[in-house]
Amino acid sequence: MKISLIEFSTENFKIFKNKVTFSPLARKSEHTFDSNGENLLKTSLIYGPNASGKSTLLQALVSLWGGITKSANNPEGSSLPYQPFILSSQKDIPVFFEIVFSLDKKIFKYNFSFLQNEIVTENLSEILASGTEKKYLVRKRQDIKVFADFEKSKDVAEIKTRKEVLFLSAASQWNNELAMQTVDGFKKINVINGLDSGNYRGYTMHLCKEDESKKKILDLLQTADFSINDIEVKKMLLPEPIIKQMSIMGAKEIPDKVDTVFFIHNKFNSKGDKIGTAKFNFGDESTGTRRFFDMLGPIVDTLENGNVLFIDEFDNSIHPYLTKFIIDLFEKNNPKNAQLIVTAHDTSLLSHKELNKEQFWFTEKDKFGAGNLFSLAEFKTQRNDTEFSKKYLEGRFGAIPFIDLEN
Repeated sequence: MKISLIEFSTENFKIFKNKVTFSPLARKSEHTFDSNGENLLKTSLIYGPNASGKSTLLQALVSLWGGITKSANNPEGSSLPYQPFILSSQKDIPVFFEIVFSLDKKIFKYNFSFLQNEIVTENLSEILASGTEKKYLVRKRQDIKVFADFEKSKDVAEIKTRKEVLFLSAASQWNNELAMQTVDGFKKINVINGLDSGNYRGYTMHLCKEDESKKKILDLLQTADFSINDIEVKKMLLPEPIIKQMSIMGAKEIPDKVDTVFFIHNKFNSKGDKIGTAKFNFGDESTGTRRFFDMLGPIVDTLENGNVLFIDEFDNSIHPYLTKFIIDLFEKNNPKNAQLIVTAHDTSLLSHKELNKEQFWFTEKDKFGAGNLFSLAEFKTQRNDTEFSKKYLEGRFGAIPFIDLEN
């Protein structure tokens, strides 16, 4: 079941004291696709200085994702990932998440709030074409009311949903069809931490074992000019030092062999004639090559299935031409209407002639240390042919660090 993101909000989460809302809704253009009557952007980019909330926005999304897909497995009495605005003197204010999404032929709005040890509110409704809302779920702590498709799951609401568990997550485990479809859709959302993209390396290696997927990954590496002629994935003995380290760290199971990636490069003589090939261990490749490879699995998966991909620190160790290359994949080679949302510092993308101002967002902190989020489209006087990169660095839009070299 395919999900498309229409809007995401958070409040009282880490740096965000007040409610902030991100949305890929836009005017109809070559950058958008139609999802149940809504024009949604294929790509969106979020800029801002360090510690202004870019990564926190994605962390909020990951927390919402985790609650929906995993909270039914929370042990009784377990703590929730409660991380309220860190500079507030107020106590026991719930963290709030809300998402509006398209699923199949319907649009839903889902939100929940929570404290350290309990879900405070939880609501699900369908947004009808008339603009009115059809209620499916209304929850205030353990007072859980269900309607429509959820009425058959009253026992889940009354008996099987503990205070640290979301009803939506619990209902999916008790075979409620709408809950299962929603949870399955959210499970297909990919989130890459740009500073630790290696978490997806195993998935990319797995795809390289399938001929069709391997060809797509290899084609992308070759198009991006990495001079890689082929990819091999082999089972290799785990080095003894790593085995010892895993043992020290308390690993319960230590495999004898692990999948290892090798890249095949052509060899040439002094005249430029090909004389054979050389096999490079993955660890011998550059940081940028390794990171680009790690990201290709989720990128290929997202494009093939029309899912949503978030990448934090998008431009970390990646050349500006490669970030533009990835953007162009979603802009121009995206028949299933996948969505790419990234955080970045690379201002050259602000000068991408084929992107418009609705695709750029900014985060910044106010004088009290609270984060804010706003769109470049809010600057009404800016035309799409404006040099956004130059104006951003001049401070015209805010969201840049103030560096006082005199102190």
